[in-house]
Amino acid sequence: MNRFLIAIAVIGITLLGSSCASKRYAKKGVKYEEAGMYEMAAQSYFKSLQANNDNIDARIGLKKNGQRLLDQKVLTVHNAYDAGDDKKTVYSYLDAKEYQDQVATLGVELTLSERTPELFMDSKAKYIDKIYNEAQLLLEDEKFKQSEGLLAEVKRLEPGYGNSDELMKVSKSEPIYRQGKEFLNTGMYRKSFASFDQIVRNHGTYKDSKELRDEALAKGMITISFNRIENKSRYDNLSETIESKLKSSLNGLKNPFIKVIDSQNTNQLIQEQQRGLNQGSDIQVGKILAAKAIFAGSLVSFKISEGKLEKQDKRGFLKEEYAVKDPVTGESKKNYKYHKVTYTEWKQENEIASSFQYQLTSTESSAVMVSDAMEISASDEIHYIVFEGKGNQLVPGYWEHIDRNSPKDKVNDSSTEVGNLRDLLKSNRNIKSIEALKSEVLNGIAARVAKKINSYNPEE
Repeated sequence: MNRFLIAIAVIGITLLGSSCASKRYAKKGVKYEEAGMYEMAAQSYFKSLQANNDNIDARIGLKKNGQRLLDQKVLTVHNAYDAGDDKKTVYSYLDAKEYQDQVATLGVELTLSERTPELFMDSKAKYIDKIYNEAQLLLEDEKFKQSEGLLAEVKRLEPGYGNSDELMKVSKSEPIYRQGKEFLNTGMYRKSFASFDQIVRNHGTYKDSKELRDEALAKGMITISFNRIENKSRYDNLSETIESKLKSSLNGLKNPFIKVIDSQNTNQLIQEQQRGLNQGSDIQVGKILAAKAIFAGSLVSFKISEGKLEKQDKRGFLKEEYAVKDPVTGESKKNYKYHKVTYTEWKQENEIASSFQYQLTSTESSAVMVSDAMEISASDEIHYIVFEGKGNQLVPGYWEHIDRNSPKDKVNDSSTEVGNLRDLLKSNRNIKSIEALKSEVLNGIAARVAKKINSYNPEE
């Protein structure tokens, strides 16, 4: 019920605010109208009606002053047409029509003279034909940017006019196409690919852009063959696992210029293709991708530290609260008793530390393209306590004897120490396995290698 009343109140306040704003703008409109400033008056009445569509005075004021403003805009259209200025006629009419439509959204209808649209259509036809022809001439003069600007204007005024769509494709694509060919001829294959790919994605087919894009990709692609990963650790099978993860990470890159090839199967593929040729197949032996780079890596060290779950019996206190009545005042006060208890503390830590180094070498120049040395580690630990009693009353401390007091007995019931102890009651009790940590380390190695190779750009 209270929420309903609050909602009603909010709605009422909103409506009241809108009504006040509407009246304020309407008063401004009256003052502007009295001063003969009908454009400012129309704007104020428009805002007033926006705030409250039921304001009759604002509606009447907008109808009157808005029509005056529209008539002035229409006069500009007619004057431009009489002066033979087709561009001004077109854009003055569009301005007038936009204002008429804007006012109509508030339910106020303003009227244009019947002749005004006819003047617009006549001037638009002449103006579009003029700038369309200018765009063609600019295109012939290879002034692509200027041509594109005029064709964009044609498209806004008359979509699909003449051959404007095709001419627009030429004006946009040709400069990029020429740039792409220049990059291709100068060995800037990645930039060339980006140019032709932009054309293909934005405009589909344009000349031989797709074929040149594929050529740039083929020439710029770094095909990587793997040497066996050297394993200097005492753990078997890590070479194969690291190589598999490295290949997976590299193949997962969204980089068309990085490709891992399976050099082990190359000879088998060549033999199969040769048999195909002997049998009259159209398979081409040249389709085999040659390695342009060799990846050589070494797992320098790999240390596994699997900790034991350590148990330690601990001594503490159970804090009991009770009430005591003051014999003088009769007031009830809190007091506490501390009962000696025991709880169990558990700890364990697992860790893997590794050292890996590699280099990617060009098969064409023997130059080192990418190299790196890294230390990747992963660890996890658990630290918790187990208490069979009421955990929310457990406090840390130490006692010497369970059945009698001792000067060494001590209760540590500061809020910080109590909070730390009770956090251990809720602490995680499941430690990551060695296999999980091993996977983290190997994935970390693969991710760092892939990131660095991905950032390698021979053109920079």
